[in-house]
Amino acid sequence: MKQFLLFMSLICSMVLAGCSSTTMQSSWKAPGASYTKEQFKKVMVVALFKDETTRRIAEDKIAAKNPAFHASYTSLGPDQQNMDEATFKEFVKKDGYDAVLTLHLVDVQSSTSYVPGTYQGGYYGWYGMNYGGFYSPGYYTEDKNYIIETNVFSVSQDKLLWSGITSTLNPTNINRTIDEVWDAVITRMKKEKFLVVEPIQK
Repeated sequence: MKQFLLFMSLICSMVLAGCSSTTMQSSWKAPGASYTKEQFKKVMVVALFKDETTRRIAEDKIAAKNPAFHASYTSLGPDQQNMDEATFKEFVKKDGYDAVLTLHLVDVQSSTSYVPGTYQGGYYGWYGMNYGGFYSPGYYTEDKNYIIETNVFSVSQDKLLWSGITSTLNPTNINRTIDEVWDAVITRMKKEKFLVVEPIQK
């Protein structure tokens, strides 16, 4: 029985750890700013992650969502990786970019929570008697919140137009996480009327 209970607790822990959910924490829009296809025909997507593989996966994932989006690593070679701000701005202008969209992992917040045990069986168990029921002991689980900042910069105006902070709980898959972050960002952009959706032509 003890081995069975330990097994059930382990399964529950694995299920909880595998769950991932992203929520929008906050956002900011420059007064009067909006985004349309006419304004941003070419957008550089920059994922500011330390791991190169994760960076490329994230940039490719976002770039695939809009034909105007281009992963930065396809434009920036080794010589451009360490450009200063002024040189980078000149580079994106010369390359015909209208905007730069960045994703930045700003923080990873850890927290520990207690999942209480459960009793399955008849009410007789409340009195310390066992009539076919069993008790699954409680356990502690460590949660991690990944805080990602998404920014949209205008190249011609040389300023930040929109910024949003998302929080993703216990991410296990980079592709799914990027999808969740993007969905949350797009939903907030539409709500704030930063993303101007053109009517469908009939």
